[in-house]
Amino acid sequence: MYNLSVQAYQNKDFGQFLNLNRKLDSLRPSHPTYTYNLACAFALNGKTDEALSVLRKCVLMNTKIDFESEKDLESLKNSEGYKKLFALKSKWEIPVTSSEKIISLSEKTLHTEGLLYLNSSKTWLATSIRNRKIVSFDIHSGQCTDWLSGEDLLSVFAIKADKKEKILWITTSAMPEMKGYNKNFEGKSEILKIDIKTKKILKRFPLQGNHVLGDLVVAKNGDVYISDSGEAVIFKITDDSMSVWLDLNKEAFNLQGLTFDETESQLFIADYLKGILRIPMQDLTYRNWLNFPSNVTVKGIDGLLWHKKTLIAIHNGVKPIRIMQYVLNQNNEITNFNVLDNNRLEFDEPALGTISGGKLYFFSNSPWKAYNRNFDLDETQFENPTLYTNSLTD
Repeated sequence: MYNLSVQAYQNKDFGQFLNLNRKLDSLRPSHPTYTYNLACAFALNGKTDEALSVLRKCVLMNTKIDFESEKDLESLKNSEGYKKLFALKSKWEIPVTSSEKIISLSEKTLHTEGLLYLNSSKTWLATSIRNRKIVSFDIHSGQCTDWLSGEDLLSVFAIKADKKEKILWITTSAMPEMKGYNKNFEGKSEILKIDIKTKKILKRFPLQGNHVLGDLVVAKNGDVYISDSGEAVIFKITDDSMSVWLDLNKEAFNLQGLTFDETESQLFIADYLKGILRIPMQDLTYRNWLNFPSNVTVKGIDGLLWHKKTLIAIHNGVKPIRIMQYVLNQNNEITNFNVLDNNRLEFDEPALGTISGGKLYFFSNSPWKAYNRNFDLDETQFENPTLYTNSLTD
């Protein structure tokens, strides 16, 4: 369809160019090329308001977009809305630096993802995509010690404990970025149930196919909910039995972080392209996508955490990277937001975070961009995993 749209553009069939880009944008929303082309298509067809609306979305997703030199947008340049885009672009390029650095970890090539603090044992844990393990680390020195490792582990993503901190749950998936990856690992994923005291794996929940198990959350009753960005489904484990709890293939694209509210009556899950879906636990059919304020983007949310009637969202799929706090009202509607961090040069794909003692903790950097085509890791392109914290406001 994209190729057909290019052909229509080259033939100056701008009506068809618009029709095809409308379809592309519905099939794959928030795509940097399709969404931008849709703005151009509206402009080429004299639809100024629609073009400005879509172009606004593009700017919110990526302030580096060079719309000023685009000839296809020439018809917009004298409009008031076009001029306002420059102010919007400038606003989102202002650095915000409210989170503070704590420590850098001693093991550079971990490629950290998940983070957890075990209050009962005063232990910090971090997961590793590259080195296929969990490490504990000293929050004062950054010194890492293997907590759980082995050749039978895949890339470790999310990590959560049950209410009593007796059981640890982790999600793992085979990634070409992990050490020792070969074709035999392709399509393998597992959720692991681990005894925290003995560090023994109590049970494995294997999956085969297009699954990337990015995050999980553990309810107070011990039930576990897992997001799958590969298949856009939510799995549930109850009484050591796993099943598909909610199939979102027809309405979601790329599921990421998920979190309960304090009463566990609502489950919130991030979609990398569409924003945040609210799911009432008593009736899943009443789920709805949250409406965002007009001057923020829904795109690129990875980590998602609940804190006192707000949602903490780590947007790493936008430029610049930002960490947001969305304020919700009694009807679970977003009414306001705070920018916790924005456009910090030292932030390069922060992913999942954790909240402990009213503070947000997260690693600011993941070396996804430092892999070459053979998935070798160039250590000159990134710094050691660096832990940051933010004293959250209510």
